[in-house]
Amino acid sequence: MLPYWARMDDSTTAEDPWGILGQEEDGWFFCLRMLGERYAFEAALALEVIRLGPLTRLPAAPSFLPGVFHHRGEVLAALDLGQLIADHATSLAHGSRTVIVQTGAWKLALLAEGIEGLIRIPEESFEPPPSLGSPAAALLTRVGRDPKGHVSILDLERLIESARLRGVRA
Repeated sequence: MLPYWARMDDSTTAEDPWGILGQEEDGWFFCLRMLGERYAFEAALALEVIRLGPLTRLPAAPSFLPGVFHHRGEVLAALDLGQLIADHATSLAHGSRTVIVQTGAWKLALLAEGIEGLIRIPEESFEPPPSLGSPAAALLTRVGRDPKGHVSILDLERLIESARLRGVRA
């Protein structure tokens, strides 16, 4: 499924805010910083980066779901990656930026300590994810390197499903 900005109808042409349409799809990722590490996921899953407004806390929601907010006529959940992966809440300042993502039927905002944006990782720099060590290891597809250093590639679909299952048990 193409992100909303890549869909076309009969009367308009699609914008390309990331500047990657028409280029090779392999190697483009959207990068976030959290817990002193860099994490990324497939760029096509990132819909847009926005300033996060006020969150409305949901009663009995797990700690990794700090709330919901209105965005363009939709109510979206905010998923705190730091809390989900390492039980360490992401500190949010007024006007913090977040990335809206969609994978399958799930559309939500990912909270992180920082957003780097699009990065390109050469295919030859990838390695399998570590089997042990970090709490995020089970949520990674692989690990790569770009000019800024090490990047752990998240399986966003698995991450969201993991959050959904943990939320049901909470």
